Amino acid sequence: MNTEQNEERSTEEIILPGDMLRQAREKLGYSQKDVASRLRLRLSVVSDIEDNHFEEAQSATFTRGYVRSYAKFVGLNEAEVLAKLDQHGHAQPQEQEMQSFSRRTKREAHDNRIMRLTWVLGALFIGLTGMWWWQSLQMTPETELSATSGQVQALDESIANAGNGASPTSLTTVTELGAEESPSVVEAEPVQLPEIAPEPQASFEDSFTESQELADTDVDSADSLAAELLTDVASEEEAVVASSDLELSFSGDCWIDIRDANGRRLDTGIKKAGDVLKLDGNEPFRVVLGAPSVVTMSYKGEPVDLSRYPAGKVARLKLPQ
Repeated sequence: MNTEQNEERSTEEIILPGDMLRQAREKLGYSQKDVASRLRLRLSVVSDIEDNHFEEAQSATFTRGYVRSYAKFVGLNEAEVLAKLDQHGHAQPQEQEMQSFSRRTKREAHDNRIMRLTWVLGALFIGLTGMWWWQSLQMTPETELSATSGQVQALDESIANAGNGASPTSLTTVTELGAEESPSVVEAEPVQLPEIAPEPQASFEDSFTESQELADTDVDSADSLAAELLTDVASEEEAVVASSDLELSFSGDCWIDIRDANGRRLDTGIKKAGDVLKLDGNEPFRVVLGAPSVVTMSYKGEPVDLSRYPAGKVARLKLPQ
């Protein structure tokens, strides 16, 4: 009799929480799938609980919550089931070492300083980049205008030097010619025949007349040469200053970029209403217009039709086409 009581006591002592839950479920006629569906758990979690595999649960806190919900669902005393769980050393919550709040605060403050510094450096870099781009965009037309003015000034100086240098050259030629002829006249004066002989006198007059005519001819030739030189230089200057291969006028704001055949940028940037642009360069020209509807353009005096380009669209064209 005592042996049977001891065996029953041993059986009661070794009963585990999973066994208690399984027996209660089977008594109610539920399957593991029913429990998993009602408690919104995975079927594997319910199976692990009934098999007392609590180590495989996600954590001790979750495991105790699952066991409590399971016990409540099958009508068992929740505290009794959890006591069995604690009695057998399963799913004991582990104490976690609390981190120092001050240490976390210091780390967050350090991270915030680094983040602020990063934002400041990024904003500074973006600002400097934008400023450099704007300055380069504004300085490009001024640089090209200065280069063009320098070329025109150098051309004017060369024309002035050519005009001033022609007369001294012609005068020097005449002077040298006179100097070369003068000795013949001086040398002829002492050698005079008696007055009764008219032939030497006639020879002297003829020689002097020929010398004077030769000098006049040289002066006329030098003047003609100088006049032709000045005319050619003036024509070249007029051609450089007056001719404009490409002319644009604007009735509104428009961004442009114009380059010649060598890839040299003739002009770029935003043009305002009322601006007029005249450009020369090596053909063909490559023209990009941001707003072709506000641009009137002519090439070598002939208007260029821009109506085929829709408003609001960038126009790209090549002249001559």
